[in-house]
Amino acid sequence: MKKSISALLVEDNADDEFLAIRCLNKVGLDTIAIARDGLEAIKMLQGDANSGVEASCRPDVIFLDLKLPKIDGVDVLRRIRAGEQTRFIKVVILTSAEDQRSKQACHDLAVAAYLSKPLQENDVLHLGLL
Repeated sequence: MKKSISALLVEDNADDEFLAIRCLNKVGLDTIAIARDGLEAIKMLQGDANSGVEASCRPDVIFLDLKLPKIDGVDVLRRIRAGEQTRFIKVVILTSAEDQRSKQACHDLAVAAYLSKPLQENDVLHLGLL
């Protein structure tokens, strides 16, 4: 029996979102929630105490773009790692830029992988999620 894996894709670019979803579907991931900015991702994962909204998403893996509106990817990652319910979720960074400072920050925050966009099937398969 195939293991069921859920994912959260945090991506603000519609073209990159389309390509990532297509790739994830091809490798067998079909339960994919979408957040289009960092703030939306945090609210989905941790809720919003100010408005009394509960977390709506507890994925097995998060595919996180670094360049996001409202809250950038590194800050989203810091908040994920600081959250009691989210700190152990696997996070895969998706980026089109090679920023060594961001890459080091992500490494220090224990990301599962740091992948270039567009997402490729072989890269996802090598993560060992399925």
